[in-house]
Amino acid sequence: MDNRQLLDEILLSDNVCQNFHREYKDNVEFHRWLITLLPEIKTCFMPQNNPWHIYSVIDHILHSVEEMNKQSVCYDDKTRRRLAYTMFLHDIGKPECHIKRQKNGAWIDSFFNHNIASERIAKRVLKDLNFDKNECKIIEKLVYKHDIFMFLTLDKTTNPHHKQLSNDVIKNEIADLNNVGNGAELLKQLIMIGRSDSKSQNPAMTKNSLILLDTMENMLQNLKLENSSILEK
Repeated sequence: MDNRQLLDEILLSDNVCQNFHREYKDNVEFHRWLITLLPEIKTCFMPQNNPWHIYSVIDHILHSVEEMNKQSVCYDDKTRRRLAYTMFLHDIGKPECHIKRQKNGAWIDSFFNHNIASERIAKRVLKDLNFDKNECKIIEKLVYKHDIFMFLTLDKTTNPHHKQLSNDVIKNEIADLNNVGNGAELLKQLIMIGRSDSKSQNPAMTKNSLILLDTMENMLQNLKLENSSILEK
């Protein structure tokens, strides 16, 4: 088994966090290969001093892959692999975007625009991970869009950076995702990504996020049932 196959095996296992740390620590060849491919991994061991997080960047990433694997069992192996790597790369750009700032009188870590950095890193490495051109486009798009849920609300909002969740918002997201594949299906997978991300954060903070994701998934399903032609590519 080569190192890429080993990474596949780790990321699609039931114990992603444990298996990754074991190989990263004890397997010199794998460690060297991975940091050559993804030198950003070394900086991802940083903690996240932020109320939304209980893990370091790397452990948040690995737990999010585990959460995705639980959700993706109904998919074929190729799609499951693509979704696992989407989670593996979704926050890989966080360390380079790290700032410390004051919020409510306390200093916290923030990572503004890390989705853009993560997308750029994904674009650099995906071909070396044996993804075809179409898979690369999908993963890059999903990595870029993985945190759109931070800017959606269930209720009306006066925040100019936020939008209230609506059928029009869902249709616009589908239209954008249609540029790389089946937009309705990819939005369903993006909701899975949001759920995997949230379930790997601080559970004391994510109740409303998970409710929003469930609501969005139900709205998407209802749209598909009511008028499938609207959602066709």
